[in-house]
Amino acid sequence: MSRRQEGCSCHTPLPTGEALKLLEEHHQFPGPYTFKVIGYAGEEFENEVRQAAMGLLSPQAECQVSARLSSGGRYVSLSVEACMNDSAQVLAMYAVLKKIEGVVMLV
Repeated sequence: MSRRQEGCSCHTPLPTGEALKLLEEHHQFPGPYTFKVIGYAGEEFENEVRQAAMGLLSPQAECQVSARLSSGGRYVSLSVEACMNDSAQVLAMYAVLKKIEGVVMLV
């Protein structure tokens, strides 16, 4: 039986309190935070990620999205950099981004 089948903890999200604490220990808020969203290549996917990110941020907030296509052209890696007010907003962004259809990995 593989580790993954045994219940590998690498795919188990941290409890919210623990995640907030780690973010606050390792990042300064307000400040820039980069999210990596990997999904199936396509303009629709990229637009959905942009809209989701902008929907969570205030209208004045700056949000930069850069894209990098995989060598085979099947996947796209989007780097979303935004100024986040606090650790709770970071977790809220992860929650919004993971709901987007086509997301393969979120870092």
